[in-house]
Amino acid sequence: MKPLNYIVHGAGGIGCVVASRLATAGRKVQLVARGPHLEALQSDGLTVTQNTVGHWFLPSAANARDLDTDNRTVVLLSMKTDDTFVAVEQHSSLYRELPLVCFQNGVTNEEWLFGEGYRTYGCTVMVGAEIVQPGTVRHSGGRLLEIGCWPTGSDSVCHELVSDLVKGGMEATVDERVIEGKWGKLVRNLANAYLALVDLSVQEASCDPSDRQFISDVNEEAANVLDAADISARTVGKRNLRQQIERLREPGIWPAKPTVTDSTRSYPSTWQDLTFQRGQVEVDHFNGAIVRLGEKHGIPTPLNRVLRDRCVSAARNRIMPGSETTESLRSAVS
Repeated sequence: MKPLNYIVHGAGGIGCVVASRLATAGRKVQLVARGPHLEALQSDGLTVTQNTVGHWFLPSAANARDLDTDNRTVVLLSMKTDDTFVAVEQHSSLYRELPLVCFQNGVTNEEWLFGEGYRTYGCTVMVGAEIVQPGTVRHSGGRLLEIGCWPTGSDSVCHELVSDLVKGGMEATVDERVIEGKWGKLVRNLANAYLALVDLSVQEASCDPSDRQFISDVNEEAANVLDAADISARTVGKRNLRQQIERLREPGIWPAKPTVTDSTRSYPSTWQDLTFQRGQVEVDHFNGAIVRLGEKHGIPTPLNRVLRDRCVSAARNRIMPGSETTESLRSAVS
């Protein structure tokens, strides 16, 4: 049978890492991007550095209709959630017939696509990447991708995509209950707003006990809400969510391992959104999802509410990372 071919729609940091790995596996990969990044991809090709290294010339366009598609095309969505709705609706006549795999955080994308009747797949993404300049992406860490039909199950698309990703050097697996992995990643992403507001890197987020305590309190609100809503969230590693919360509350300074340097330090996409003054952040689909579930089930979520509101405000007002402290965020609750 003819192999799958791929369109990566939203070819930013994560999308370009995935695209480069699929291209390395010998698969046909095409990109949908915009602005100076698209211009660079079209003129000079894609360069990826650090944990993925190489240069690729991949067909790139602003609209998927300008690319080649057939009945073996799979669309990998990797844009920010707030861009998903318009992008998919603009391509609805094409995308109605194609599998759509959400290489995105949160569960909003899958829930909306599934509700609209699209062939929906989820992917739990444990990869860090950023555009360092148009046409160049730094793969800062992580290779784990868990893929399944939404909300549960698997099919040939899942298995073939996973096989192609593994051939490209990613740690990809088929996940029969991808919804649980996606909720687990959503909880992990609740800290993104905190790191952006206090200007803290991913590698240094767990070093200071005051940071760990704040993040653990945010996660405990989520755990309480998910229990009330009867939602299972599967975490990465041996500890479940409650055990991870208790681990974060252990005392002492935890030195970053390995030692963090300017070249290895990385930041979540929310921090990048504030830094580059993009005007919007995704936190309403992370912390906001917990707040809304809490309201529905009568569970208080004050820290998640503050993180959402302060981070959205910082984005709208073009405020750089570092505008808040642990103390100022806790004070905003009382």
